[in-house]
Amino acid sequence: MNFGIVAIIGTGLIGGSIGLGLKERGLARSIIGVGHRRASINKALKAKAIDEGTINIEKAVKQADIIILATSVDLIPDFARKIIPLMKTSAILTDVGSTKNHIVSQINREIKSKHNGDRPEFIGAHPLAGSEQRGIESARPDLFEGSVCVLTPTSLNSKKCITKLSKMWKVLGAEVSIMTPTKHDEIVALVSHLPHLVASGLVSVIDEKYWKFAASGLRDTTRVASGDPDLWLGICKQNKSRIIKALKCFSKEVKSTLNDLEKGNDNKILKRLKKSKAVRDKKRW
Repeated sequence: MNFGIVAIIGTGLIGGSIGLGLKERGLARSIIGVGHRRASINKALKAKAIDEGTINIEKAVKQADIIILATSVDLIPDFARKIIPLMKTSAILTDVGSTKNHIVSQINREIKSKHNGDRPEFIGAHPLAGSEQRGIESARPDLFEGSVCVLTPTSLNSKKCITKLSKMWKVLGAEVSIMTPTKHDEIVALVSHLPHLVASGLVSVIDEKYWKFAASGLRDTTRVASGDPDLWLGICKQNKSRIIKALKCFSKEVKSTLNDLEKGNDNKILKRLKKSKAVRDKKRW
């Protein structure tokens, strides 16, 4: 199995890990890394995440069979607009952004406006893997082992392209789940975006002088608050309505707990704690 020439726009944690994974498994004829700084490209070359690097996006895109946008979500539509007119009609454009509805609608609109006949395809993707760390220094070839990668194809996508992209993520170690962009955003608002904002809020209410008393519980609960703020602002803006809904649900739960504590409803508090423990204990990561 070989995916031809793969161009990765953005060779940080996710982009670099994709490159390392494909290279380690011999799944690409060549991997081209694209960045806006020569220093970042040199780091990716040194890490052996890419075969060649360039700051010339046009050069990389024109020859690529698969193009992966591994930038922050707010940059993905703009990069796509630059890339689409340069792509081979047989090529696949994809991304790794953690929002999908906005990105998919923007890019598909661009594809339809630029091509009347044969046109390249865009399939939104989101590998649910990674960490609060960024940069090629944290990339590794097994990052996606045991993870889930969501694909969000539309009626514009062929079965052939969906199958090809699914195979790529599967050989990188991920379980592929296919759903609509809207459903994806509903789910990640609860399982990813809400936890980040809750962790950030928890950090905010604790006086810094008390952190010396914190143990692993607080450390583990607030780990994701170390994520890049600019990246997370873009996510919040693109998935705003669903994140608001998730926060309201969480706020309702907090208010119920507060009410039970104030009224001394021990049985209700115990029931809530037992239910949460039972659900969490079923999960094995």
